[in-house]
Amino acid sequence: MNPYILFLFGWLRAGLLSACPVCEKRQPKGFAGITHGTGPESPLDYWILYGAIAIVMLTFILFIWYVIKPKTRETCCPHHTF
Repeated sequence: MNPYILFLFGWLRAGLLSACPVCEKRQPKGFAGITHGTGPESPLDYWILYGAIAIVMLTFILFIWYVIKPKTRETCCPHHTF
């Protein structure tokens, strides 16, 4: 399939995945409108959520860091040519 068609399909479908008005009222302020359900209910849920956000942000930052400035050495793989 054409990547542009897949992108358009995903973009249009994103509106269907957001929360309905009933779920939006039951969610905490910071998480309203993101997804269906009640959202985080206990302090442990918030710790898990913030931990996952931190891991994703760290991964994204490291990805950008190594794309911009990769650390390759001449002696790294002497028998292979990439």
